[in-house]
Amino acid sequence: MRMALVVALVVPRLAMGDVPDDGTRPDGAAGSGAGSSAGSASTAGTSGEPGDRAIAAPFRHDDIVVTTEGERSSKNIAILASIAGAAVVFGGLGLYYNLDAKSASDEVSAHRPMSVPWTPARQATYDRANDSTTKAEIFYGVGGALLLGAIVGLIATQPKAETTVIHPHVAVGPGGAMLGGSWSW
Repeated sequence: MRMALVVALVVPRLAMGDVPDDGTRPDGAAGSGAGSSAGSASTAGTSGEPGDRAIAAPFRHDDIVVTTEGERSSKNIAILASIAGAAVVFGGLGLYYNLDAKSASDEVSAHRPMSVPWTPARQATYDRANDSTTKAEIFYGVGGALLLGAIVGLIATQPKAETTVIHPHVAVGPGGAMLGGSWSW
């Protein structure tokens, strides 16, 4: 797959007209036009027209850099998904206890006579609301910590990207052209 990507990126790039139309080197060492009359006069056997001179020395073109993003292993994905799933479960339990505390609190608040002592049933409802609030806070905290751990794990275990550098070489002479390349990864 990676080799196909490299070939797909390299072949069109190398097939493009990398040699300038006037037959000069891209660094401007030998050129045609007003600024290079001395250079064209010293070249034997050329008429000075664009494309009549051959480039005597090969020259290098810009390097082609192909970067392939790293892939996560299935074990890494499973661990991070498990941690995130546990965070969702703990958050759901926190939501359940939060809603239970809210309903118990509303039930206690509906009976507000201040001069009447509470019955044991109302005291139990008040205690349930208090306990549910404490449980909701604990489950929210644990769920948030697990979610934060999953995000940090996702960032910390990001696989490294692979970079391939291709060095194309083109040489044009009187007998034809030569195309070559070298790469490293």
